[in-house]
Amino acid sequence: MKKTLKNLGAFFTLALLVFAIAGCSNPVGGSPPPPTPQPYIITGESGAFTARSPSGTVLAEDETMVNIISAIRTHANGSDITIQLGENDVNLNGGTITLNDTDGDWGHITLRGRTGSTINIGQGVSITSTINGTASFNLTGNANLTISGGSLGSVTDAVRHNGTGLLTISGGIISTTGGQAIYLEHAQSQMLMTGGTVRLSRTGNDYYAIWVRSNHVNAVVISGGTVGAMNNQNEELTPSAIMSNGTGGIIIRGDALITSRSPSENFGTIRLDHATGGTLTIEGGTVRNWNPNTGSSDGPAIALSAAADNEARKASGLPPIFRTAN
Repeated sequence: MKKTLKNLGAFFTLALLVFAIAGCSNPVGGSPPPPTPQPYIITGESGAFTARSPSGTVLAEDETMVNIISAIRTHANGSDITIQLGENDVNLNGGTITLNDTDGDWGHITLRGRTGSTINIGQGVSITSTINGTASFNLTGNANLTISGGSLGSVTDAVRHNGTGLLTISGGIISTTGGQAIYLEHAQSQMLMTGGTVRLSRTGNDYYAIWVRSNHVNAVVISGGTVGAMNNQNEELTPSAIMSNGTGGIIIRGDALITSRSPSENFGTIRLDHATGGTLTIEGGTVRNWNPNTGSSDGPAIALSAAADNEARKASGLPPIFRTAN
């Protein structure tokens, strides 16, 4: 009897140990997962915003956005932080948000929430965004922006990059109905895309999913995700997906998809402007001109402006889908 009870005790001890290990996210000898950082929260509307610290302390109340941002920067004191725009999925209305190091240093900033604000990112600032709403971003100086999630549905240029920093798209949706989805305006602007969707949801000339005026040797590198001129039903529209009238390089690789249904021989899905040239290197992915209604192409996948450019690229062994645009 004593032997049986002893065995039962060993059994229950072992069972409890197995249960404890299986149900515990911190096994013996491991480290607990780091706590999820709490955000600074901005609420209110134009001219009457409130900022709360991660602990819930009111840092500023009924203030302009300039004073709200200043209060958060002072409290953060250079630490990496998360700023949430709006609360409980309520849109933060009004106010231009400007983040730069003019009046003090920032650590890395993660932006989340929902807003229709214009967000200016300047010198010395690095941001990761999962913002939703009709917001737009303007980059200057050496500012870096990574869009890793969320859905931007801007009515102007969704991202205007007029700086020397790096714009990275790794997830989310960036779209516009009233400008360029992404506009690389500075001569040394750079963009890296590994995932997500960049979408132009309007028709008309001079509007593109990505407009490249950069002269950087690696101005645009796309290795994943989708770039397209399409509406919300993913039906391709007529503008080009990518327009380049800088001298910078565009590289398509990986599983990237570049798509439109532009019927113009002068534009195509990717357009290299004759005035300045630029280079296009396709190492992988798919570049297509596709009409979903007919199941065929309406125009060229790639439009080049001069026969000499086209022939030179063909002579270099690039795909013969390149066409002369004039």
